Amino acid sequence: MVKSSSLQQGSSGSEADPRNSGAVAPDEKRIKRMISNRESARRSRMKKQKHVEDLTKEIGALERQNADIARACDAKEQRRAAIQSENEELAREKAALAAYLSSMNAVVNNLQENEAMPLPRIERGTGIQEPWQVHGRRQQMGAKSPGMFRI
Repeated sequence: MVKSSSLQQGSSGSEADPRNSGAVAPDEKRIKRMISNRESARRSRMKKQKHVEDLTKEIGALERQNADIARACDAKEQRRAAIQSENEELAREKAALAAYLSSMNAVVNNLQENEAMPLPRIERGTGIQEPWQVHGRRQQMGAKSPGMFRI
């Protein structure tokens, strides 16, 4: 009997103990749990790495989009500055024309008030240029012009 008791004490306990006959040994449970934890940690690391890669791609796309928007903004700012400059030039020209018109109206009013000196009536086509033609093309008159020296 001594031999059988020593056999029972030397065994792992699963064979001799009827309560653990269908269950896994505690060392095997620990090993399975360790393997499961390692696999879970591996999946977690892979998930985290994929998330970081996705965020990196999104950062690149957003940086490109930001650069495109900045270029468009710069172009619009240049266009705005050009339009503002043109607007200022037109405002100066408007002011100059308004001053010229005012002075011409003053001349007309002054002439209308002084009817004592009648103005000569100038007909179109008499060779005298209209005011808007002053800066236009000039025609040179030469001796070969027909009818220039009629007697």
